[in-house]
Amino acid sequence: MINKIKILFTLILTAILIVGFAIDAQSKRKPKWIKDRPVNNDYYIGIGKSSKEKSSSDYLEIAKNRALADMISEISVNISSNSVLYQIEDNKGLQETYQAQIELATKNYIEGYEIVDSWENKEEYWIYYRLSKVEYKKRKQEILDRAINLSKDFYEKAKEAEKEFDINNALIYYVKSFDAIKKHIGEDLSVFTLDGRIYLDNAIYQSIQDIFSRIKIVPEKDKYELTALTTENEPVFVKVKLKTDLETQNISNLPIKFYFPDSEIKEIENVISLNNGKAECSIAAMAPKGRTQIIKAELNTDKYLGEDGPENLLKKLFYERGMKPYGHINVEVKEIIAYLESQEMFLGNYDFNHPVTRLLEQELSKNFFSFTKNIEETEVIVRIESEVTAGEKLEKHNLHTAFLNCNIRIIKSDSEVEVYNESIQDIKGMKSGSFEIAAKDAIKKAELKIKNEIIPNIRKINL
Repeated sequence: MINKIKILFTLILTAILIVGFAIDAQSKRKPKWIKDRPVNNDYYIGIGKSSKEKSSSDYLEIAKNRALADMISEISVNISSNSVLYQIEDNKGLQETYQAQIELATKNYIEGYEIVDSWENKEEYWIYYRLSKVEYKKRKQEILDRAINLSKDFYEKAKEAEKEFDINNALIYYVKSFDAIKKHIGEDLSVFTLDGRIYLDNAIYQSIQDIFSRIKIVPEKDKYELTALTTENEPVFVKVKLKTDLETQNISNLPIKFYFPDSEIKEIENVISLNNGKAECSIAAMAPKGRTQIIKAELNTDKYLGEDGPENLLKKLFYERGMKPYGHINVEVKEIIAYLESQEMFLGNYDFNHPVTRLLEQELSKNFFSFTKNIEETEVIVRIESEVTAGEKLEKHNLHTAFLNCNIRIIKSDSEVEVYNESIQDIKGMKSGSFEIAAKDAIKKAELKIKNEIIPNIRKINL
């Protein structure tokens, strides 16, 4: 009896082991969908694989992401021939740039995908997704319809504002209209309006371009004659107008940017046009004296189109075409007669070559003053005191240091009122060889300080 029980137990144990080995062998065998990619007319398929050895902690996430990317790659993305990308001459680069973004936007439509199967062994993990083509198309159309409806609403508000000559709000609404559909550029964005069927992206672009082409920024005078360093000059301004079929309309609330396009002056002034279309330029007197200088008055399109960036399609479209309303103001600045006094010390001795004074005189002459030897006919007196002193010598590398200090004062001749007083302190020169060479290095560095800080500060004074 005992022997029979042992035999029965042995048979049961053997059967269990055989079944276990069979199940284990089956688990190690890759399913058919890994070897032969499934084809299904009703579903998009996505299969992802990851290595457990290389990505031990996040292999599941990697496989899922690869499966989704694989599924998205099955979804064809075509740019509509009516897209705004086809409406400019050099569209190839734009199409290539935004093709990737259009494909990326496809992720918004793939909710509802399901896991069909997964398989793994010690080395690999595989996952198999599918997405109903009917559900995908339905969701995509729902999202697209919402975007189109929102865009159309902003577009119609822009048209109403434009009719009322509220150009500022018209541009704001046009940009909002474009932003609503920018993730769908390349789709069929056609809608019906009171004016008939339009393609929104195209219509928005053309509407903004039309406004830009009709904005005129015109100076009130052919040339303004000003005096440097005073606030008592006549006002310098432009008129911002919009050309219409019947007349030219003054436009308010538009952002205008003034700057010197051909000068070292980096000052930029931003103003808003008033109800009469006027936009005043207060930086005009900063123009260098002498020959006629140009100030550019330009619509600040950044206020509407936004900053440059890889995803700013609207800005890139206008950047490619160079559309930006602008005008030019011609300004001639009268020089100021000045008398120069200076004293310079160089390493303990009076320096009769006056190197720092020469640097300052050159920049002041270029920008504001005409220097004379007759103090009686001057409007201002410029006093310069500078000293270059020796620092330390580092024996190891034969390095020498020197320091430059300088004070610049500007005084009105008639009243002896000081209108400007600024110092340059402890500009360090360092060179091997001698203190003289180090001192010259300090003077060279002072030149940059004069151009980049002293001259811009002097431009701000009011005589």
